[in-house]
Amino acid sequence: MRHSRFIRSTPLIAGLLLTGLLFAILVVSLNAAESDSRYDVSKEVTISGTVSSVLYKPAPGMIWGSHLMVETVSGRLDASLGRFGLERKDALPVTPGQQIELTGVMKTVHDKEVFVVRSIKANGKTYTLRNEHGIEVSPQARERAAGKGVTL
Repeated sequence: MRHSRFIRSTPLIAGLLLTGLLFAILVVSLNAAESDSRYDVSKEVTISGTVSSVLYKPAPGMIWGSHLMVETVSGRLDASLGRFGLERKDALPVTPGQQIELTGVMKTVHDKEVFVVRSIKANGKTYTLRNEHGIEVSPQARERAAGKGVTL
C-alpha cells in the first residue's frame, strides 16, 4: 500500500498548530495578568480636556487601538479609544485643540497609566465606544442599534 506525503506530514502540521495555539494562550494570559482586564463601571470618572494629538495607531508600549492625548488640569492623559474609535464612517470627529469630555476608567497597563474610554462627548454629541462591561462596541453594532432606535 502506498502512503502519500500528506499523511506523513499530518502529525508535523498538527504539532505545529498545537504549539502555536499553546503559545497564543500563554501570550493572552500573560497580557491579561499584566493588566486588570476587568472594566469596573463603579470606578468610572468623567474628565474634560483639550485634545493635543490624535493617534490612529498605537505608539510602541501602548495598548492596541487608537488613542487621544488629552491635556487636562492634572496633566497629559493617554485616552485609549479601542480598535473602532477612529474607524469607519461614524468615526469620532476629533482634532487637536478641540475640547472634549471623556468617561471611562483609569488602568495601569505595561506599567503605564491609560484612561480606557467608554464614551466621549465632542461637538455636543456623545459617542459610545464601549459598553458598561468595557467591551468595544463595533461600528456595525452602533448601526444596528441606531436602526432600532437604541442609544448605546
